[in-house]
Amino acid sequence: MRSLTFCKLLPHNPLTQGVAQAGHQAYLWSLPMKLLTAQRHRIPAVVAGAFVAFAVLAVVSTYSVFSGAFDEPSHVAAGMEWLDRGQFTYEPMNPPLARVAVALGPYLAGIRSFGSANRWREGRNILYAEGAYRRNLALARLGVLPFFILAAAVVWLWTRRLFDAPTATAAVALFATLPPVLAHSGLATTDFPVTATTFAALYAFTLWLEERTMARSLWLGLAVGLAVLAKFSALIFLPAGGLAVLALWLPGRRRGTTTEAAESDLGWSKAIPLALAAGGLVVWTGYRFSFGSGINGPPLPAPEFWRGLADLIDKQKVGHEAFLFGEISTTGWWYFFPVTLAVKTPIPFMLLTAVGTVTAARAAIGEARTWRSLAPVAAALAVVLVTLPASLNIGLRHVLLAYPLAAVVAGHGAAHLWRSIRGRLAKRAAVGVLLIWQLAATWRAHPDYLPWFNELAGREPDRILVNADLDWGQDLLRLADAVRARGIDSLALAYYGSADPSQHLANVRPMAPFERPSGWFAVSVAVIKGLHVPDWTGFEWLESVEPVAEIGKSIRLYNLTGEKRQ
Repeated sequence: MRSLTFCKLLPHNPLTQGVAQAGHQAYLWSLPMKLLTAQRHRIPAVVAGAFVAFAVLAVVSTYSVFSGAFDEPSHVAAGMEWLDRGQFTYEPMNPPLARVAVALGPYLAGIRSFGSANRWREGRNILYAEGAYRRNLALARLGVLPFFILAAAVVWLWTRRLFDAPTATAAVALFATLPPVLAHSGLATTDFPVTATTFAALYAFTLWLEERTMARSLWLGLAVGLAVLAKFSALIFLPAGGLAVLALWLPGRRRGTTTEAAESDLGWSKAIPLALAAGGLVVWTGYRFSFGSGINGPPLPAPEFWRGLADLIDKQKVGHEAFLFGEISTTGWWYFFPVTLAVKTPIPFMLLTAVGTVTAARAAIGEARTWRSLAPVAAALAVVLVTLPASLNIGLRHVLLAYPLAAVVAGHGAAHLWRSIRGRLAKRAAVGVLLIWQLAATWRAHPDYLPWFNELAGREPDRILVNADLDWGQDLLRLADAVRARGIDSLALAYYGSADPSQHLANVRPMAPFERPSGWFAVSVAVIKGLHVPDWTGFEWLESVEPVAEIGKSIRLYNLTGEKRQ
């Protein structure tokens, strides 16, 4: 445009007019190229958005398949109490944010509290209200979907900030095709909400370390407050992950390689109190600005918060029955979560995470990207390490936070291999194979994302894990369908779950330990393994009995009259 304008100022002659005409034509030809370039910049975001959209559809399609996981009614009841009665008295060991989110759908559909003293009964009453169990359960589960979208968005933002948009696309694609992520994004529980909010808070913390402005301090406080309101485990993971990130940041600050403070930087003395005040206000808001006696002491803001925290500490001391490699314990094993991650994570994802970690470490040592590129993997390792002494070994769901953090690094690993010059064809082929492998595993797993295991678990994963990683009471609806299809008129049932069998099965009765029914009976895998039964015994004899059918992955259907398995 400058050359065109300049030629207009020159005296009229064929030469100058020719230059002007050529410049005009070049400008016109450049417009489509600019538009094409702009579209190319949008392609990574569109592809990432498509993966998220397909993941959402996959999650929603599971709603009508599965009965409620064990904890779902409890969370729905507590959230409904908060919405309908303005109280939060049901089991304060879990804060209100996620619970309100899962109760919001049923509440907007016109369902209200039933006033039951028992939260499990209250939750079941809400879910079975108006004879619309599947609808009400789906409405409750929809409350978790925004947290999945939030986590995917932060994966994109964090990866793009560290690397670039194509790398961010790879990270989102890997994250959105993880079976454990899809499983817990589809349940009305607190586990994925705390994963998403804590992940967002750790990202906000890295931004805050770079520049401690008023806006970033407020965002950090908001994110931390929401994470704490989602689940108390945030109070463990946030310090652990934050300290890991801080340990990477401090050496760079001493060497002078971190970003210099801007004029808008508040300084530590102002930024820290501002973030803490913002986070505290968010938490207090979540408890409706309640004020009273917390734990036999002076009045405190949000007394339910302090009571819940004390109850959780007591529960940690008592423990919870857990299963690993055929053994049952209430105190857990230090290696529970490493083993669980090893057999519940897609192998391609683990390999790409390893590649990304090595690559990021090399870049950090060479100060190409300083501490930032290692921050996600350092936080992920801290999350796993801090869970080693935990006595509540009841499922992968307690370390879900490791997945979005690792996805940032895995995306970097995939992009690095794809762009490598040495051995380019072989490395690109490897990336393609790994991505197809993960996509195929997720495709085959649908809709059973919760009980999915990778190839390392072998053909009998129930010998390794059960609890919420295989059997969480999710297959009662499938059992009802199987009973109707077979024309079974009566059934003995030993079921582990919170759904009401009498609402779905006609002529069903409880099956006692050591009982050997003469007709049809069904038993949950968790019960066969000894969980949730007195003295952890009474059903182990079924290990040597061939079932007629396996219902989903968590219930086995038997008939001792001799019908062969189908």
